[in-house]
Amino acid sequence: MARIAHISDIHFGSTFDVDIWKRIRTEIIGFGPKTIIASGDFVDHPAPLLLLAAKSELEDLCKECGPGTEFFVVPGNHDLLDFGNIIHPFSRKWFDRVMFHETANLRSKLQSGLSFRLGLNNETLRWTKLPRLRRMRPRNWLWVETWTDKCDGRVQSCDYRRARRQWPTRSIHDQTLITCLDSNNPLLRQFTFATGAIGGGQIDRIDTSDVLDACPCCGARENGPAANGGKLLKIAVLHHHPMPIALRDKSVVRRGKEAKLEPFLILKNGGDLIHELQRQRFDLILHGHKHLQQFARVELRADDAKGHPVLVLAGGSTAKQDESPSDNTLRSIETEPNGRLTIQTFLEGVRHPDRKYREPIDMLKRRAFARSVERTMIAADEWISELEIDEVGHLRSLDKTSQLRVLDNAMVLPGIVSHVTLAPHDTRLDVQVEEGSDAVSLCWRDDNKTNYALDAPDLPADCFYWVNFQEPLRNGSQPLTFALREAAANSIAMSLWEVEQRSRGQGYSLSNPDYGFEEVGSHISYPVEKLTMRVTFPPQLDGITPRPRCRRHPAIPDFPLEYLPEHRARRRQPPVQYVPDNDLAKEEARELTYKTESRTWVLEIDHPIPGCTYSLQWSVPDPRAHKRICARTVAYRKMLARLLDGSCEPNIVTKCQSRFDQLARILMARFKVGFDQGERQTAFLMLYDSDQIRLRPALTNGPIPADKTYDVPLGGGVAGAAFLQRQIIAWKNDPKSKSLIRPASSGALNSKWVLALPVFHQGGPDATGGELDTEPGAVLGVITLGSDNEASNISDCEPNESDENDTSGEEIGQEAQKLAQQCVFDMLQIIGQAGGHADPVVPTVP
Repeated sequence: MARIAHISDIHFGSTFDVDIWKRIRTEIIGFGPKTIIASGDFVDHPAPLLLLAAKSELEDLCKECGPGTEFFVVPGNHDLLDFGNIIHPFSRKWFDRVMFHETANLRSKLQSGLSFRLGLNNETLRWTKLPRLRRMRPRNWLWVETWTDKCDGRVQSCDYRRARRQWPTRSIHDQTLITCLDSNNPLLRQFTFATGAIGGGQIDRIDTSDVLDACPCCGARENGPAANGGKLLKIAVLHHHPMPIALRDKSVVRRGKEAKLEPFLILKNGGDLIHELQRQRFDLILHGHKHLQQFARVELRADDAKGHPVLVLAGGSTAKQDESPSDNTLRSIETEPNGRLTIQTFLEGVRHPDRKYREPIDMLKRRAFARSVERTMIAADEWISELEIDEVGHLRSLDKTSQLRVLDNAMVLPGIVSHVTLAPHDTRLDVQVEEGSDAVSLCWRDDNKTNYALDAPDLPADCFYWVNFQEPLRNGSQPLTFALREAAANSIAMSLWEVEQRSRGQGYSLSNPDYGFEEVGSHISYPVEKLTMRVTFPPQLDGITPRPRCRRHPAIPDFPLEYLPEHRARRRQPPVQYVPDNDLAKEEARELTYKTESRTWVLEIDHPIPGCTYSLQWSVPDPRAHKRICARTVAYRKMLARLLDGSCEPNIVTKCQSRFDQLARILMARFKVGFDQGERQTAFLMLYDSDQIRLRPALTNGPIPADKTYDVPLGGGVAGAAFLQRQIIAWKNDPKSKSLIRPASSGALNSKWVLALPVFHQGGPDATGGELDTEPGAVLGVITLGSDNEASNISDCEPNESDENDTSGEEIGQEAQKLAQQCVFDMLQIIGQAGGHADPVVPTVP
């Protein structure tokens, strides 16, 4: 966060009020800024000792504010001219010699001889009245002491020398670009009445890169303004008013007098300056001069249709005795963690809560967009994210980027890292380039710039999705429009029971504000002018209203540029803990609309902030089974888990294996291909392990390789899908199929068909009767049957899509499931009888 204190028109001299300054000084130290900006008129009269006292005070103030605090200055008319409007042969040179040269030795000598601290205090004020110390001629001994061209090491001093002692100075400090301009009229003549103008080609040099690599005096600031880190603010500092002066006095006489003086107080070329600063997307203009605080927001659109608002802050005086209390001001400027600008005004060192400005969210977004464009030098017109959730929790999405372009002549973009919208529960992900996209292709890429096909086996661990451009994108080349289509199986939790199970592996707790919610969204990794999200819900979620959520990268504005290979989101890299931003979410909630006919929620966001993730979040329904059913289901699972952990006696395991083999023979015979004597069939009893959040094989039958693991994550594979969806699944290995379900062990078993039969608790809360309890939380496990023959009769269980009235496939599957139910409950009886009273009563399956 940037923290800046702005003061102006100190006027250390006969009208200076030490008591007011002490209060303001205390507030500055309490605020703890990293940057102190003083916009001119440090003194009444440009006497060297007065200027040295002002600099000494700023140096001490920076030390008390903490390490790394810097101050930045611009000259006012009183710092260069006698009494602010009379030219003197040597007056202009003193400001440069004192402010940008090493003065520590000179200050030490003075303090040793005078026996008090040099600064803005009464002791210094008394000594500066001596004529000898007010001289400005070269024979003044202070001139000799500052003769050596030694840099004082300040950021601005180094940048002043890097710019060959020409204004403006351009410095980057505390994630802020600070451009300081000399607004004193270069055509100074006697009695110019403090006329201001930005001259000497300063406006043309505001964005110049023609600077030395390092300070020629001390060698510091080698990177300086060329540093390409993220910036929060761009600030221009000058002394004179760039805008007309608004008077609070309603007197006609007073207005008439001020109208005559106004031409001598306002910049001659203020309009040109503001136009140029807006063109370069500056955020703040800080100035002083009139001792009248003002606050304005300006947005010129002379040749920029999109514009960029700039705030113009006029500081009043700081501590003058002859000014109104409302004109002795201090302003604290800071950015919130999301970059939002806040400005607090202090009057004579007293905070006024009613004088606090908090930037509108729209301005924050436009400013963040401008800063990210300057950093990345790429932009796109729109990012469209269309997401569809089906009734079982499959997620299909389409991410489209429109008019991606490069804005820097020196930049060549061969491709970008695709920040694929990873599903909340990534069990299966298919990604492909949508038809109709421009000349791009999608592949895997590693750190050695080697590309791999999407289906390539044994990928290196550092691979990432890469959108490869057929022709590298350059400034002036045709912008690219492309889309990626993605799909993930069983990705969206459709019940609170599933949320609870998955939360165990994510460290969520009931105290987490996101507990019990599901969400989908998009991450903004580079500047786009508009984000459009369309989320289509299944009928089960009718009546649920999602809420927009925004999470920002904790390092904003220096978030990783994830479209670049060096900042990619690795496939196996743990996710960054993004920070919720309620202010942004509340603002974007106003743009959420609903289309009834398609059950689609639409969220449109102008200038989404790069480095943020925008999503829609909703409360997951809780249609779970009765708590007694859930408790007994867990107890049954623990009984069956003894077959896995070795706690069952060998004879019990043998009996259970024998019972499972009997079921396997029946199922294999029913679905076997009669003419294929070489068909390989396999059967598994998969039990759910809530600690590992996966299904694990407890019993098997058939030719199963022993050197493979057959564990399946919750929702993964055919067994995981049947368990989570609580329905019978007959799966065929068909490359043309649109199904997102794939067997987790297809490579080891070479399965062409898989039949998955979920096993449920039955009989209701009292465990009596034969009705199955199919609600979430009542599934014990899954029995699967696999075949390596494409002609397997497992196809008999498929529904007849051409005839909705044909239920024969469903009936065959239900008959097989009844056999699976009987088998599992027989095994529960065997284990229960051997376990004594510690086991729950197992009902007899009708």
